[in-house]
Amino acid sequence: MATYVLGSISQLHALIVNPEPRPGLHPIPGTQPLTFVAAILPPVIYYAALLLLAPPPPPPIDSIYVKTIRNVLALVAGILFFRLPLTYHVPQSIGLTYQLGLVGLYGGCRVLDAFFISPYLFKHIPRRVQYVHKPRVHTPTLEQLGSIKEWSDGGVKEPYYHRKNNSVVDAEPTTSKTTQGDAASRTSPTQTRERRRSSLSAGISNVARRMSNSIPEAACDSYFAVQRTLHGPDPQPVLETATTESGWPRSFWDRASWALELELSMRGVGFTWTTADVRHTRKTWLPTVGNRVHSLLVHVLPVLLTSWLVIRTTYVRYLAAADDNNERQFDEALPPPAQIALTAALGAFLMAAFSLGHSLFAIALSPLAPSPLAFFPPLYSTRVWDVASVRGFWSYGWHRLFARLFLVYGVWPGEWVEWTLMGKSRDEPADVGKVLGGFLSSAFVHSFSVRSVLAGDWSSAAGEATFFALNGLAVVVEGAVVRAVRSWRRRRGCDETVWYDSWVGRVWWSAVVLGSGRHFARGWVKSGLVREIAFQ
Repeated sequence: MATYVLGSISQLHALIVNPEPRPGLHPIPGTQPLTFVAAILPPVIYYAALLLLAPPPPPPIDSIYVKTIRNVLALVAGILFFRLPLTYHVPQSIGLTYQLGLVGLYGGCRVLDAFFISPYLFKHIPRRVQYVHKPRVHTPTLEQLGSIKEWSDGGVKEPYYHRKNNSVVDAEPTTSKTTQGDAASRTSPTQTRERRRSSLSAGISNVARRMSNSIPEAACDSYFAVQRTLHGPDPQPVLETATTESGWPRSFWDRASWALELELSMRGVGFTWTTADVRHTRKTWLPTVGNRVHSLLVHVLPVLLTSWLVIRTTYVRYLAAADDNNERQFDEALPPPAQIALTAALGAFLMAAFSLGHSLFAIALSPLAPSPLAFFPPLYSTRVWDVASVRGFWSYGWHRLFARLFLVYGVWPGEWVEWTLMGKSRDEPADVGKVLGGFLSSAFVHSFSVRSVLAGDWSSAAGEATFFALNGLAVVVEGAVVRAVRSWRRRRGCDETVWYDSWVGRVWWSAVVLGSGRHFARGWVKSGLVREIAFQ
């Protein structure tokens, strides 16, 4: 046994120190294996610069010499971040080399944003945000449900309703006939339609209640036991209040904590840089450790393993015997159904992998609560099957870890271009420029990263760029079609939305993401990422 362990350790050590690229990895010519010093130096220097970013106190921070040192440190950190994927690769892994490209580009852009773009162009240095979570009742009445605007929850439905202890909350508001008559005389057609929908929902609830009463109690108990098992422990329903601090860190340790929190917060959680998916609503759910563990075991790991099996089976059956240097390997080796299956499996695998990492970090750092380092808002704010548009998928169905990067380097420039070309004022919306700018910046970031495993060839890295560009165009077209259809319905005196709109939207966004996702999957097959995921 001891011999086997020592042998395994020896093999692992040999693998780590082996400078030869693994099979399937094609690093940029001239790059060298990543060293520990090269990997650790950029974030350390970035942190040192962040210690000097917040304004005083103490008063010596407000010195031209200190600001100069801070900016020099920031420039050095930014250059070292950008240099990572251009100078180094990880010979043991295609995926880690790809991640090195993301880390280098993201880190460099974040440094420029924090020290130069935001402070000098927008006069803004991120301030801390204090979150206060107060318990709330998690099962609203029908009347309360009717008053909740869809946008107030970022398109998120209350996800944790299920019957407990065989009790059902009855909530049938009662009003006098006079009040109803007066209200009806002042009700607009839209309000009338909303009232009909509310009445319909109440009727459906009553029918469901009568049906449940006719089902044997043992069957009901079994059903709700299974339901509780699948749902697991509920996150704590809370009302979230976010308050921006008026001052800045005072002591050295407070400043050190401020700098560390800002460096580690990709979505700006705990700061005024907070991305839209985190600040979308005051009414939210605070996942507990038990809830996260249950989610990992019941939801995340099954999806991760199932999608991995599809990826591995597809690779072994169709791609293993194909020529890795064949540019058309994806199209020639895979029949169309297998292409779609691989694309869907890669998407599910990535979603589950992000969720796994997010939850594991949240569980590991939970003892630090109430520190902002222990605050991990949900990574996905809407279930995939509730998404009904391409815009909805990218806004709520996918993670927003790079949202700040795309905002600063894509959305804002895109808005400026539309304002300039169309002669619009700064108060007018620039949705087309905003959308295209965000998706084009994402296209560049992902193509820059994947080229690092494709010998630096930009043309071979065009698959991911095409995927994100097509999705940006789809969002623009989708918005134009929705506005045209609603306008046509209004002119005819009809409801702006009808019952089948969401189903049409589901078919539409699924077709767009899976159809354009073939470009993404083609790039991952060409780069060898699919091969590494399949453990080949």
